Amino acid sequence: MKAIVTITTFRGISFEAIHFYGTLQIIAGDDIELYRSITQTEIDKDPERWYGYDEGDLTKSFNSWKDIVIAAGDKAKEKGISLEEIFVEGIPNTGSLPYHEALKPIDTRPRCKKCGKVFESGEGCYNTPRGLFCVKCY
Repeated sequence: MKAIVTITTFRGISFEAIHFYGTLQIIAGDDIELYRSITQTEIDKDPERWYGYDEGDLTKSFNSWKDIVIAAGDKAKEKGISLEEIFVEGIPNTGSLPYHEALKPIDTRPRCKKCGKVFESGEGCYNTPRGLFCVKCY
């Protein structure tokens, strides 16, 4: 392994506001913050959020974790790192994945760490340092 893509998420106070941020951590090297260009469509769709920005300005905020994986792959290629030597951490409700596995369709629904039960929206669960558990398994 030569690099790790680390994805972090932030759930804002706005309705359904989820922001994704990423870093490419090169082992025995640099930690590179990942950026993307803002599109005019985004500015037009949400002028309050993008007030003062112009098309092409850079932001650390990505629209999805998959966009971060792709951006990290592009940056790794620039640095001469093979995509086969990259792992991705921080995709919701998954562990560490090889780069190409992270681009495949992934079930990211929250589930019980012990029995694997998928939690429905609003269903109670226990979120512990050891992981997420259903009421039965906790």
